[in-house]
Amino acid sequence: MNYLPADERRRTIIDAAVDVIAAEGLARATTRRIAEKAGAPLGALHYCFRNKNELNMLILERGQATMQATFAHIDPAAGFEATLRASVATYWRWIRENPGLHFALMELLMWFIRNKETIAPTLRDGDMWVAVNAPMGGALIQRNLDAAARADGTAPAIAVHEITRFLIHRMDGLVFEFAETKDEESCERQAELLADALVHLSTRYSPAAGEHSP
Repeated sequence: MNYLPADERRRTIIDAAVDVIAAEGLARATTRRIAEKAGAPLGALHYCFRNKNELNMLILERGQATMQATFAHIDPAAGFEATLRASVATYWRWIRENPGLHFALMELLMWFIRNKETIAPTLRDGDMWVAVNAPMGGALIQRNLDAAARADGTAPAIAVHEITRFLIHRMDGLVFEFAETKDEESCERQAELLADALVHLSTRYSPAAGEHSP
């Protein structure tokens, strides 16, 4: 085994953990299996990370960092519809360019929810969605859409936080489809349809009136 500086060793182990969780599932991602995948001695994991929970949380942080980098080009000054469409397209690109990370994130988000009493004991059940999804794009998308609505000087027919939740829920489903089919063209078409639906709901439908605008 070649010597690696501590930071590089940590990155290598996180890479390996993502690969194992994505391909084999969280239950099979033992420290021994991750060390084997990383080509590192088992003791290196215990040296680099306090425990398995810390490693899992660092994978979640990587997801947050890659999303922020992917979404950095979106300019809310372009207006609400353009920002909404760009958000959906960029979210799909984030999935397409980081499939293994996304498959691992889906497993880890369920782990977070199942272990919330020990990981985040102060959270109430109603706060769990925010705690899990805000770092994974919810806060970023909502902030961009709020700014875009202000740039247009109008309010969407549906509250921005509801649009954001709807978008993320649908993209979570797209992750599962992509994991099964590996069909980029079909998944991209689904992302385009989602963007059309969100634009239609947010700009052409008034829940108060209960009817479509002309």
